[in-house]
Amino acid sequence: MFGQRGSGLLGRVFRRINRRRQWYRLPFPIAVINLVALRRNLRWHNLYSTERERPQDPEREGIDVHQFRTADGSYNDLAAPAMGKAYTRFGRNVPPAETFGETGERLMTPSPRVISRRLMTRDTFVPATTLNVLVPAWLQFMVHDWFSHGSNDTQAERYEVPLDEDDDWPWDKMTVLRSRQDSTRSSADEGHPDTFLNTETQWWDASQIYGSSLRRQRLVRTDPESGELLADGKLYLKPDGHLPLDEHGIELAGTNGNWWVGLSLMHTLFAMEHNAIVDRLRIEHPDRDGEWLFQKARLVNAALIAKIHTVEWTPALLDTPELRLGMRSNWWGVLDEHFYRSRGRVSDSELFSGIVGSPVDHHAAPYAITEEFSAVYRMHPLIPDDFSFRRLDDDTLIKECGLTEVAGSLTQALYEEMSLSDALYSLGTSHPGALVLHNFPSHLQQHEKQAPHHRVIDLATVDVLRDRERGVPRYCRFRRLIDMPAPASFAELTDNPEWQRELEAVYGDVEEVDLLIGCLAETPPPGFAFSDTAFRIFILMASRRLKSDRFFTDDYTPEVYTRAGMEWIDNNGMASVIGRHFPELAPRLEGVRNAFFPWNRG
Repeated sequence: MFGQRGSGLLGRVFRRINRRRQWYRLPFPIAVINLVALRRNLRWHNLYSTERERPQDPEREGIDVHQFRTADGSYNDLAAPAMGKAYTRFGRNVPPAETFGETGERLMTPSPRVISRRLMTRDTFVPATTLNVLVPAWLQFMVHDWFSHGSNDTQAERYEVPLDEDDDWPWDKMTVLRSRQDSTRSSADEGHPDTFLNTETQWWDASQIYGSSLRRQRLVRTDPESGELLADGKLYLKPDGHLPLDEHGIELAGTNGNWWVGLSLMHTLFAMEHNAIVDRLRIEHPDRDGEWLFQKARLVNAALIAKIHTVEWTPALLDTPELRLGMRSNWWGVLDEHFYRSRGRVSDSELFSGIVGSPVDHHAAPYAITEEFSAVYRMHPLIPDDFSFRRLDDDTLIKECGLTEVAGSLTQALYEEMSLSDALYSLGTSHPGALVLHNFPSHLQQHEKQAPHHRVIDLATVDVLRDRERGVPRYCRFRRLIDMPAPASFAELTDNPEWQRELEAVYGDVEEVDLLIGCLAETPPPGFAFSDTAFRIFILMASRRLKSDRFFTDDYTPEVYTRAGMEWIDNNGMASVIGRHFPELAPRLEGVRNAFFPWNRG
């Protein structure tokens, strides 16, 4: 199951080529082959388990684990039932010996708050003009599916972050809670780096909608008025189409932390989609009960979400011919969608017929989301500080408001002034922020966490601190560990002369630059919305989320998904999902190549 480490001839050839010339500077066909080689090298050299002992096999939840996903993610791999379940460890993309967390003076050098103020503060909003605000909404929707470190440790001594004398932080000092320690550590872990638990299922299973526990799953399926589980297999939506509210006035979902209008819309849309899938399956299978319909609809909905992310969201941010082909190949293979639709899979090869439906393979380590993957997905600059909401019918202004006014329980107040379609239209026709320095949302640099926490934090400071605390290597070291050249100077890191001076003033030495800051400063490949450094982890982990998952590989079949379910996945994408539930939005997407590109304004 976990093969011998090795790159093969192709990998070795391109490792030599890339020492002189990066993949995106090669002719198109060679660049595509180079990407295949990069992924192969990463699969065998940059996947590491942090488990020292085999986790205890969890109890079964009372459903057929061969046919359905469990609520907590267990029994995806039938030979290793705990793999990828909720409350198992994050893995690593670099050797564990390189992941001891920083402590003492090193942890605060340079001060994360100084980095936040001098390198990340948004003085003027820098838009990503080729994208719309559904991009960050979707990203957070996905992240909530894949991972969470859970609540922080309120009992341990807090970190105190050094402040400049002229700092405008409203308190005398800034303190930050420590990450919660891994409660599963044993004597086998002594002398090894700290490990951290992922509190969500690690699979691409739409747990952000359905929850990562049976208790949470039942909650989103329950009518809050009667307290009864919906007998028809659907998720509960109010008569007006909105999600119900929890005790804090925030919409109820599988996970609903850090809530804002973008998340609200994604959750509502795909709760509606689940219910539509149930209706379709009931036509084909009228004799099946609500539990069977729920579980099958979940499988289909999760696969459709994974497809949208693979062939729509990612190519929107990596808008080059190589990446459009590469991401489509992950799903359909290089023979592409039209061949797949007419002939189906013709080979077990993921290259020719895609990862989806190919044999499962974990490559060098048991499956887990990694700390480094979590680190490169810190993309808060995508979020605007200011929002303009307009009527779908005539584009007239409804209201303008800041990020804090569209977040948490205040999201509900928006819907008193506008429809869901108005809100979707407004985000679809507005730009997110660019992933660059000096573009962090100012509202998040003095951000009050939603109920029940209510702590005020500078999220930019926390982002830098968490990577150091959790042993994510700094930028130059990280690049070397994933077989990329490290810049020898700030001038090699970025082609922006002003940033070069600012980085040197804060860090002094390019070797000290944090991974997050390096990725934001780095000059990306043409057509890329983010850095090539982050991209290396993406091409590894995006493929891994599919290749390791039994329900996207060995069991991606009509026998498990049903024939109608497979057709639903094949025939749908983001635009059709939006058009099904909000047909009035269809004209706004007409002629738009990708639903994450700016829509037509009316």
